[in-house]
Amino acid sequence: MRKLKPTKKIKSKIKISACYIVKNEEKTLPRSIDSLKSAVDEIIVVDTGSTDRTIELAESYGAKVIKTTWQDDFSTPRNLAIDNANGDWIIFLDADEFFAYPDRVRPAIEKLANETTIIIPRINIDADNNNKEINRNNDLRIFRNVKYLRYRGMIHENLENIEGGDLPYIYSGDDLTIYHTGYSATLHEDKYRRNLRILELEVEKYGYRVQQDMSFASCYLGLGDYENALVYAKRAAKNYTAIITNPEAPFVHALKAMYELKYPVEDCLKFLDEAIQALPNIPFFYDQQGILLEKLKRPKDANVSYCKRDIVKVNLDMQINGHKPQHDAELSSCYADMGDYENALKYGKLAIKAGYKTDKLYRDMIKSMYILKKPIENIVKITTEAIKALPQCPEFYAERAMIMCDNNHIAEGYRELKKSLEVWNKLEGEAHDKAYFARIADRVYARIAEIEALISKVKENAKD
Repeated sequence: MRKLKPTKKIKSKIKISACYIVKNEEKTLPRSIDSLKSAVDEIIVVDTGSTDRTIELAESYGAKVIKTTWQDDFSTPRNLAIDNANGDWIIFLDADEFFAYPDRVRPAIEKLANETTIIIPRINIDADNNNKEINRNNDLRIFRNVKYLRYRGMIHENLENIEGGDLPYIYSGDDLTIYHTGYSATLHEDKYRRNLRILELEVEKYGYRVQQDMSFASCYLGLGDYENALVYAKRAAKNYTAIITNPEAPFVHALKAMYELKYPVEDCLKFLDEAIQALPNIPFFYDQQGILLEKLKRPKDANVSYCKRDIVKVNLDMQINGHKPQHDAELSSCYADMGDYENALKYGKLAIKAGYKTDKLYRDMIKSMYILKKPIENIVKITTEAIKALPQCPEFYAERAMIMCDNNHIAEGYRELKKSLEVWNKLEGEAHDKAYFARIADRVYARIAEIEALISKVKENAKD
């Protein structure tokens, strides 16, 4: 989040306007309006020449419809809608977008009402393939109705501070997630060709701007012109800080073009290193890094990349939705899996202190303590805590028993081993991880056999 200048405090009861620009959207507009109508006080629809029932349907929802002529420019009708809106806040959706959680929209906006603009999650889905997810990004769709916020750009238009300077924004949580169907398989090629034509017209009329590189890259990638897509994506990547909502997009587009052009794995990895250096909090980069490292037969390095991906995901979720004890547990597991045992212990202790206790969490902590050569009494202590918290888990009885046996407390250790077997036998049919419990049981049986053999030998020697 960046907050670069103070904003006027909004009263507790805010008025919200929903705005649209449309043309022949009778199939999609009703679903979009249905997803926000309970959250807004008015609906403004700017129609750019519909010949179907779009206007009729909009008016049936009580929308104020403004008719205008399409001029190959998306910003003009968007700004016309804003000029006619009376709300304190504006939700600006496309007709093929709709909120995932309609009843959460107003409460989420009211919670952020002292901000200036809100960037929300957007999930692109393929309506022709059972709404399968294509990808995810973020978009600035909700903002204060103030005179200095207006759209700029004929295509892929952006909300800007027309008085100059930066644009304050905040990322919302999942409550304001929207779905977008506009790039379904049967639609996207025509849209990319239209967008490319308007982009070229914009450059011809107003000159080139660096912000257009990303738009060109997107069009060429969508049309399968991967050479041009790579050229423009790499140019956009050099100016990624100018992209507010998805600064990682040019790197993603460039990488996809490199894949399609069959670039060597090593070249792709080198480019990913540059992407991670620029934007270290993008899970996709680490995921792709892991996949490429696997192709190079480097499974350990790939595992580290996947763990870093998961750590970034946890941290992003904390940033957006607030901290929960589960986050500490997930971080502990990630660090343990990547071999960072100090951090595994650190976050594991935080999770347990907050009351989050699972068998994997304790398991990872015990493993970390062994590897870090922590005092044996500390390991016994955490194992005892695990038994108390999770008495149904046989591995912790077995673990404590092994420690006792290894430290010459044979009789006590033997009793603990027997106890672990009792718990194991009760759970054998229900165990969610049968292979793991089987390994524990094998260890227990082996140690019991060792002890019983030792006892027999002692008895025989005593007879002699």
